[in-house]
Amino acid sequence: MSVQTVARKDLADAGRSSALWAVAALAVLFTGGVSTLAVVFADVSAQQMLQLISQLAAFIFPILALMAAKGAITQERESGSLRTLLSLPPSRGDVLLGKFLGRSTLVLFATFAGTLVTGVVVGVALGVSEIGLVAALAVFLALMAVAFVSVGVGVSAAASTDGRATAFAVGYYILTVVLLSLIVRAITFLAAELGLIATGAESLPGWIQFLRMAVPNEAAIAAYRAVAAGHSLFGSAPLQSVWLPTLVLFAWIVLPVAGGLVRFRRADLG
Repeated sequence: MSVQTVARKDLADAGRSSALWAVAALAVLFTGGVSTLAVVFADVSAQQMLQLISQLAAFIFPILALMAAKGAITQERESGSLRTLLSLPPSRGDVLLGKFLGRSTLVLFATFAGTLVTGVVVGVALGVSEIGLVAALAVFLALMAVAFVSVGVGVSAAASTDGRATAFAVGYYILTVVLLSLIVRAITFLAAELGLIATGAESLPGWIQFLRMAVPNEAAIAAYRAVAAGHSLFGSAPLQSVWLPTLVLFAWIVLPVAGGLVRFRRADLG
């Protein structure tokens, strides 16, 4: 049994449990509903609508990704099926990577389905001139979603119970999605009080701007804004570029799974 086989089995199990359809339906209803409402009831341009979708999706999609991924290992561990799976040829690394690929496929399907509806609304109501921006939005939302899947799977591999995995996933969401702006404001205030930055400065120092985009949802928004502003992949200053937030997204895709694998290999499964 290979990584691909584990991934296919995991995706099939998720589909039978209705997780795939629930996540996809929520993504489609959310993005399609907001897009339709914006077109029907508000006089907005395509770029304004896509900016709104990017901000709202960066709030909602992480929940879907984390909830789809946080039980990847712990649920099978608690049911006892993980020990049966590991008695077959796949190693713990194969199982973890297969779970990551399976849950990523599930969430990518939901993300692209939701963004496709947004693209249809934009194309029909506002013309096809902004379809390139829709494609860019789809790519960065997909990378963001996979990054949160990585966090969820990594947490699931490191936690001993599904309850703990859920608690860690919820805590990570609250810290990065809900509280980040407050944390950055607090750091900015303390830095100004300590004389590290000028009080009343017109723009935030580079290190604070980087801190703001150092989590997946903010990195996805920053990358999309850079594309919408016409910046090339490598032709801008790092904090206004496409490449830096994209690099942050790839780091979040790789590091949580790698950390979870280290912990999972050492875990006593009882």
